[in-house]
Amino acid sequence: MTLSGCEFSEHELVGQAVRAATGTHRRGTQRWVAIMDAFCCGSGVAHALCRRFGFDPDEMVKP
Repeated sequence: MTLSGCEFSEHELVGQAVRAATGTHRRGTQRWVAIMDAFCCGSGVAHALCRRFGFDPDEMVKP
């Protein structure tokens, strides 16, 4: 897909979103919770997305 003249695959875009997900709590949020909020999906899908793109679902991410 082309966005603003740059070529991206859907895989790249989802991977970037998973990588950039941030927590909502000031002390941090587990990555899978941030992914669940960002993608409006359930916990199983959020865990699978984290693992698919090489991230630990239980890693704490900061806001």
